[in-house]
Amino acid sequence: MGLGNPGKQYANNRHNLGFMVIDRIAELRRLQFYSGNGPYLWATDTLSDSGNVQNVCFAKPLTYMNSSGVAAREILRQFDLSPERLLVVYDDIDLPLGRLRIRPNGSAGGHKGVKSIGSQLQTEKFPRLRLGIGPQGDGVSAEDFVLADFNEDEQRVLADVIEKSTEIIFDYLQSDIDTIMNKYNPINFREKNTGII
Repeated sequence: MGLGNPGKQYANNRHNLGFMVIDRIAELRRLQFYSGNGPYLWATDTLSDSGNVQNVCFAKPLTYMNSSGVAAREILRQFDLSPERLLVVYDDIDLPLGRLRIRPNGSAGGHKGVKSIGSQLQTEKFPRLRLGIGPQGDGVSAEDFVLADFNEDEQRVLADVIEKSTEIIFDYLQSDIDTIMNKYNPINFREKNTGII
């Protein structure tokens, strides 16, 4: 489940990076979103690897960010899944743009959407893919920063982050999380785009 806010006015906000990743997967896999049995959109895909068939649901809450947990709870209920099966993809202001972290669980770290999920599911034991959008800059409130669009400089890094995030998700679905953490957590796309490495 990618986190974000529904509506065209939010589409390119930093806070909608989770939505952007899910939309990119839908584009690549030619998936169509449908209304769920709760406040969310969902699309299904069937993956096959070495004869193993796996059905996957990709979802976007319609609750607005701070109530994302309501959608998460209903998604798990509709598909009869445990929280450990829900990978949450979201922006993280505490990570610089170009860095990402995948973890099997953790705290909300100040992210109200993730806090809502933890509250509604009554556990923080769900995997998450955190995508950096920081730093927010001096004199800019966190709320104003996350609800602003990515600037022109950030766009060059953003495209790589989205593409790599789709790769991580499909890799995650066919591997164990420790392998994925070791493979992807060291990546820094901003260094790549500025020629530092």
